Amino acid sequence: MRNIKDNNIFKYLRRRVLDFSLRNSINEERTYLALTIITGILSALIAVSLYKSVEFLKHISGTDQAFTLKSFGIGFVLVFISGWITTRKFPSTSGSGIPGVRVALAVFHGKIGFLDTIAKFVVSALSLGSGVSLGREGPTAAISAGIGSSLGSFFHLSKKRVKALVAVGSAGGIAAAFNTPMAAVVFTLEEVVGDLNAKVLGSIIISSVVASVVGQFFLGTSTVFTELNYQLNSISEIPLYCSVGVACAIFGSLWMKSVTTFRKYSLSIFKGHRLSLISATFVTIALIGQVNHHVLGSGHGTIEHALLSLFSDWKTLISLFALKFIATTISYGSGISGGLFMPTLLLGASLGGFIGSISQMVFPEISPNIGAFALIGMGAFFASVIKAPFTSILMIFELTRDYNIILPLMISNIISYAISLALDKNSIYESISEQDGIHLPKKEDYEILDTFIVEEAMIRDVEFLNSGDLIIDAYQRTKETSISGFPVVKNSSLVGMVSSNEIGAAKVRQDCDNKTIESICMKKVIKIYPDQSLMYALHLLDKFHISRLPVVSRLDDKNVIGIITANDITHRFGLHVSEEINDKKEIEKI
Repeated sequence: MRNIKDNNIFKYLRRRVLDFSLRNSINEERTYLALTIITGILSALIAVSLYKSVEFLKHISGTDQAFTLKSFGIGFVLVFISGWITTRKFPSTSGSGIPGVRVALAVFHGKIGFLDTIAKFVVSALSLGSGVSLGREGPTAAISAGIGSSLGSFFHLSKKRVKALVAVGSAGGIAAAFNTPMAAVVFTLEEVVGDLNAKVLGSIIISSVVASVVGQFFLGTSTVFTELNYQLNSISEIPLYCSVGVACAIFGSLWMKSVTTFRKYSLSIFKGHRLSLISATFVTIALIGQVNHHVLGSGHGTIEHALLSLFSDWKTLISLFALKFIATTISYGSGISGGLFMPTLLLGASLGGFIGSISQMVFPEISPNIGAFALIGMGAFFASVIKAPFTSILMIFELTRDYNIILPLMISNIISYAISLALDKNSIYESISEQDGIHLPKKEDYEILDTFIVEEAMIRDVEFLNSGDLIIDAYQRTKETSISGFPVVKNSSLVGMVSSNEIGAAKVRQDCDNKTIESICMKKVIKIYPDQSLMYALHLLDKFHISRLPVVSRLDDKNVIGIITANDITHRFGLHVSEEINDKKEIEKI
């Protein structure tokens, strides 16, 4: 009886809160702002909790060092439980979680299940605590995004607000996990939202700053890596740094291909037995860890060694790169819950350090410190795999606070990004999604719709109805046409819009005797101008739930010069895409 009473009280309080928060647009805006701050705080707490949980499990299991029989047994149990939850109960918890967040934004209006979010935390803590070759930053972002989605759904915010809170949570999680608020903002816009000009920028900045401050309160204010002070001593060093960008582009693309190929064949072989695949993967990683224990885990400490030039032998660096390459490929490819940020940075650091070691042997008079090459490699490899060059530059700067070498870092990143795009346009997240049959919207989709304007897609031959026409006459005139809506004009000036359904309904009601079209038309007309983008036209059609827009002149907004519908936009969009593809094919032939 008490539980029933408590539940009634809870429902009553929840209803009152929702009633207040959604009473009007001003209250909803305030609620959204409050939830943005709350999401930032919770994102930081999630980042801290996941970090502490993983470190605790690694400590008690001993998987932070080379595997012993005891640590192998405990690690196997951890990854087995994690894999069982992923494969049997919550399939959405596999991998880093970033592709799932993007799917939620593109397909499900930002809705992420609360139980899936909790499960993602549990399986990530277990799998990362076992010592697999993955990081915690991606899962932190995904869990935080789920919290933002759950808060928005709980308060019944609009779909737009829920989607915004997903991005807000993602940014907060990355900012707290890395202590990199600027990189978190850019990554969320660049990779999660897919638009650097997104209107949620303000909310994302607030969340990132709040999460970073809260995270620093618990984890300290120091940078993730030791502050460095490398410098560009001579222009002659630039070609050597450029070679790091080229190598990272090639091997980054090769690593992505390795992951997708491993997933393709392993999932076909282990179809219906993915838990067996995860178990076999852990055993393989344990064996690799016996060869070089630096391969285990996310690689934070190993990156620190590379940046400080503690790995100076080229054989050690190339061995580390090759083993980490294999370990991260099978870890991520098997579907174990874990992220790619830190492992990707380690791959870049070891590859960059290897090139630096060779450069010192060949050009001892001009080659800078090996650690500087490792630093450049971190950014270039990240840009190649994640396809987020701006994030890469900002992240490396915030992680090390080393601004002196920013110029070669930028040059190397641009080279790596450009070459990797030529080899594979997709990021690792997009490649995994497409392999699973999920085709996420690309940046080019938005860019094309923003590039083309209404004038290119509108119908110019417009059929008008005069405001003085009788409804019965308009009905007889329009009943055979396939046109669903008409501009209503008076002396060639727009006075309203009317649909064929509204005309038919007035006819059926038999109250149309001597009544004119003007009496039933919608006087408040949503208009668009011919020079505005197709993306904005789609936005208006969706926002106001209408099927067509009158296109009016900038010189006289009563002068209708065309009509545009969603079908017109789709037709024009598809036409231009096919034209661009054909143009590219013709250029390739030449």
